[in-house]
Amino acid sequence: MIDDPSSRDLDDAFTVNSVHGGWRVQVFIAAAADLILAGGAEDARARGRVESRYLPRKTIPMLGERIERAATLSDREERSALSITADVDEAGTCSNVSVARAILPAASCVRLSYKQVPEVLDDQHHWLHEQVGAAHALSQTLLAGRRAAGALALYDLTRGFVVTEDGAIARIPQHKRTVGYVIVQELMIAANAALATWCIDHELAILFRNHRTSLLGTDGTDLATDIAASLHDPKLFAQLQDRINRTYGKAVYASTPRGHHGLSLMAYTHATSPLRRYADLVTERIIFAHLDGQPNPYSATELGAIANHINTELAARRQQKSEHFKQQSRKAAAADILTGDYSRLDQKQWRKMFDLMTKVEPAAGIENELNRRLAGGILLPNDVARMATAPGADWQQIQKRFYPKVRAQHPEFGASVISGWAQITGQNVPVEVDELRDPTSAPHQPRFAVRARMGDKVGRWQVDKSKKAAQAQAMWELVAVLGGHQPSSSDEPVPWPANDVDHAPEPPAAPGRGEPQGPLSDEVIRHLASLPPAKRARAADNPVGWLGSLVVTYQLGPVDYSYQVEGPPHAPVFTCTASLAGHSAARGSSSKNQARVAAAQSLVQVLLDAASTNKTAEVAQEGYER
Repeated sequence: MIDDPSSRDLDDAFTVNSVHGGWRVQVFIAAAADLILAGGAEDARARGRVESRYLPRKTIPMLGERIERAATLSDREERSALSITADVDEAGTCSNVSVARAILPAASCVRLSYKQVPEVLDDQHHWLHEQVGAAHALSQTLLAGRRAAGALALYDLTRGFVVTEDGAIARIPQHKRTVGYVIVQELMIAANAALATWCIDHELAILFRNHRTSLLGTDGTDLATDIAASLHDPKLFAQLQDRINRTYGKAVYASTPRGHHGLSLMAYTHATSPLRRYADLVTERIIFAHLDGQPNPYSATELGAIANHINTELAARRQQKSEHFKQQSRKAAAADILTGDYSRLDQKQWRKMFDLMTKVEPAAGIENELNRRLAGGILLPNDVARMATAPGADWQQIQKRFYPKVRAQHPEFGASVISGWAQITGQNVPVEVDELRDPTSAPHQPRFAVRARMGDKVGRWQVDKSKKAAQAQAMWELVAVLGGHQPSSSDEPVPWPANDVDHAPEPPAAPGRGEPQGPLSDEVIRHLASLPPAKRARAADNPVGWLGSLVVTYQLGPVDYSYQVEGPPHAPVFTCTASLAGHSAARGSSSKNQARVAAAQSLVQVLLDAASTNKTAEVAQEGYER
């Protein structure tokens, strides 16, 4: 049995033995159905609760404490159980499934905590090493088989994330983040799947667990890869979670099997947790009746009503829980805004807050946050468009200082800023572009002049050897005119260069951009070397944002992200190199954003390692001098 040391509801135990060509696995489930009469008062209470509730300060057991103590599996006392036995080959395919009642003699079960599992695996002389090692090997084979079948399967034990059976991304509690968690999950999924197929073969109507999806053209393997990469980037993570929510439905209970898309199974059920879930208790009751030669204790109508009741109750609880966390999030966001700490706002909270703020005077700290978002690569054109509509002299001063920085790093933002400004202000005047080619330029080295106009607002001519680059800069000139930062230039002549130059002068560069970056200062080294493990973990979780905050706090200049693209157009491979203060790291991915996140994470580790090395050398030198 693998569970928390403090757990009192031990539903399952297992044995795994290596055999020729695979494994023989036997899963034992607590016989809770033997202790509760169907339709009785205790059964009605369990049905009303639907499942055990695990609250921060207490647990409300579905069966009540007395029955839970009597039914839970034990490492000291004899217990009755439901046994599921199967052979699994090296491809992860189950066969020879048998289901029966079983008696677990006193002291026949051994209890392990999640923390102890890797310790047993590492100790070849531990008396449970062979048994746990076989279970570990089997779980990895089962996991690989599910992934090969297209299941959405992901365990991130380092950062503590798991993809649930219906595609939700959930947190793994800190104390469960070991290989023991994967062993338990994979063996129970296999047991539930094998039992569902066995029930179909024996024409047993139970509560099946069905999962449908509107996902087209891909499978869980692609999503699992995307999820693993997005865990570093809150913005990308939120986008992917929204994509999953729109395409993956919630799994539901029903009396007929409809398949389970998230697990990529033809049939599935919940039967391995009868102490904690009413659906499992009902299914176990039906199986025991069949094994005992009795009729199904539920009619088709009764079973359907139970499924509907559980589905409705769980949906209501999910909604209640969602509203609770939204309220908590709003309270936390309000507190951060009041203190001027905007860095912890998620993208949705930031958008709502900034939309409101750009209608009034700017609050303290907002310009620093804009600089942080720009340096961290999370500033959006919509942010600049919102700022362009903000009233008052204070906002105009921020615009004058901030626009040149954005223009230098994101010349492509100009057109989007104008479009957003027009939508927000209700302007229906189209943007027109005047384009000229320098008649004196050589055919193989043309020069182009572009200016943009919106009604009677005209930006200055911009000259470049690339028409696209000239257009981008022309849009920024129009942004400056619309914001009142420079006058309209309808009569300005084209400033063709008098001599042969390749392109017009670049716009003002952002502070530090393009300048050689010096080594990390002693102050930065001390800061990085002193970061505790928790803060280092947070840096790894959001490396792009963390680097953005670092460069703003210590005025290091922006992180430089450069890209190379290889491969065919239909399957490009992006390699991103992230550089800061003479340090760099490169990583590749099929997604440009994922490559940037991966490179940023590697750069964070490079900086932390460099700081630790410098700090160690400094301490050694001090010791030598003493």
